[in-house]
Amino acid sequence: MERILVSMDCRSGGWEALARAVSLSARIEAKVYALLVTPSPTVVESGAEAICGAVLERLEKLVQTARASGVPIECFVTEGDYEEEVNRFVDCNRITLVIVERPDEKDPLAERKLGQIRSIQHRISCRVELVSPRKLNPEKGRNQPS
Repeated sequence: MERILVSMDCRSGGWEALARAVSLSARIEAKVYALLVTPSPTVVESGAEAICGAVLERLEKLVQTARASGVPIECFVTEGDYEEEVNRFVDCNRITLVIVERPDEKDPLAERKLGQIRSIQHRISCRVELVSPRKLNPEKGRNQPS
């Protein structure tokens, strides 16, 4: 059985990656793991706790919805360095596919996040799939494929 990891952080979530994993799981009968990595308390920025709380709340609701539709999914929250936590989780749980959301080009930390993703790709032995976030079309008020 495939074991899919969706790696997420508190700043951007990873909702498209989670949707892709849930959709793929339904087709290939894979187990999904959602991993939310929160920053260490020494690195926490002003207002970050509220943001992390909102992301976790949304994640828990989406996990419940996925479970209700028959998708085997587990949610984990860890604290620390994003790269290290993802690498550790992959190793410890025999993950076969990591799905991660590509950072938005407008994100000031986009290059740093892409660097983290590349670093993870080089250190793990499974496939990594990048999912592009959908762009919001302001004229129609709904998501449009990118």
